[in-house]
Amino acid sequence: RYQTRTMAVDNGLLAPLAMFIIAGAYYFLSAQRIINEDFVDASVRQMVGLMYISDVGFNLVASRLSKSKGKKKASKKAPTGTPGLVLNLLPLTDLVGLVCAFEAIRLAGSGFHQTVGGASIPISCLLNVLITGKVFSTGQLTGISIVIIGLAVKAKALLDSNDDATGFPALAVTHVLVSCVGYALRGIAMEYLSDNGVDGRTMTMRMGITGAACWGAYTLAFTASDFGAKVIEPFSEASSRVGVVASFALYASHALSRGFSSGTITQIVQIGGATALSLAQVTRASIIILLSSVAFCGVDKRQCLDAYGAASAALVIAGSAYYGNAKSFEEELDDLIDPVVADEMDSVIGEAEEILEELVDLYVEEHGSEPTEDEFLAWTESLKRAGAEAERKVSKKAATPKKATPAKKPKKAAPAKAKETKSKAKETTTTRRRSARK
Repeated sequence: RYQTRTMAVDNGLLAPLAMFIIAGAYYFLSAQRIINEDFVDASVRQMVGLMYISDVGFNLVASRLSKSKGKKKASKKAPTGTPGLVLNLLPLTDLVGLVCAFEAIRLAGSGFHQTVGGASIPISCLLNVLITGKVFSTGQLTGISIVIIGLAVKAKALLDSNDDATGFPALAVTHVLVSCVGYALRGIAMEYLSDNGVDGRTMTMRMGITGAACWGAYTLAFTASDFGAKVIEPFSEASSRVGVVASFALYASHALSRGFSSGTITQIVQIGGATALSLAQVTRASIIILLSSVAFCGVDKRQCLDAYGAASAALVIAGSAYYGNAKSFEEELDDLIDPVVADEMDSVIGEAEEILEELVDLYVEEHGSEPTEDEFLAWTESLKRAGAEAERKVSKKAATPKKATPAKKPKKAAPAKAKETKSKAKETTTTRRRSARK
């Protein structure tokens, strides 16, 4: 609608953003702790499996709680056509992003990954322009530019810190950039699916189940044959060192933080779009860089925060805040429209939305389930054809001339014999009258 909304708090974006950043930051910090403690061999890729199992479990619990509260929704058919294809490809984008992200952390550390991972901002913008044709406002581009400057500061510091023996971490950079592409495509796909009526729980479950299945297949192929050496022995040693209760609490809180964080992703995409999600990820990355320096600098010098890191985090957070408060391209256009015209357009759009809602309700009443985009368009086209056919019949009937009422036929003249009979009867009557007079 043509209404100006300039603050994230006005459109409901603030709450999911806060949950995504806080829970997500703890998720990555706890993941770093699990990796540092070597609970299992690195080749097991336990963080991938933990994430997907957490997503599936969290969504099942949320679904059960929703049913227990009596919240019933009309059953939805699985999307078909383009939405169905995008939904099937969505888990692939998420899996590529996740696997490459954790591999980059293993190769170069969390600080490097979180910083270079800010490339998801320009990558997301570029893919949005190429795939969806999205246009960004001047304010949004300014915020994104500030973020890129902040990331460049930290990236340069990390690259300059590499000595000749280490060299440029090309493999780690490649994994980070591929991860950024995967996550950017995931955001665009989720935004498209949300616009086509696919709810967030369906998307999360599809990604979770597919990812868990892929990780399970990987485990059977590469871990099961040496399960004792890769899983049982290191986990037993690490849990004894950390403590059984502390280990359980670490894994449980890690899974919960992942569930809360992932549950807000679809809300952010629905309200703010794919780029808002990428900016939230960058903001979260800056916070992780700050906190990881405090928590892990003593055991990993790559996590230590220097002046470049502090400046980078400040610029990234400032750019994200600027973007969050900037008007969208559509809202900038609204400011150029006369208020009276804008009100009239609001009224027309409001009436159109009401008609659309009534049509959807009518479809649900006829079919017993909510339609996909393709089904709804096909159904409305059939209504148009039926209406056009009815209108054609009415017009044809109105154009057909009515048959003229035939004029009454004049009475035929009486036959000659009847005339003679009448003449004789008249003569007889006259004769009788004369006799009576006499």
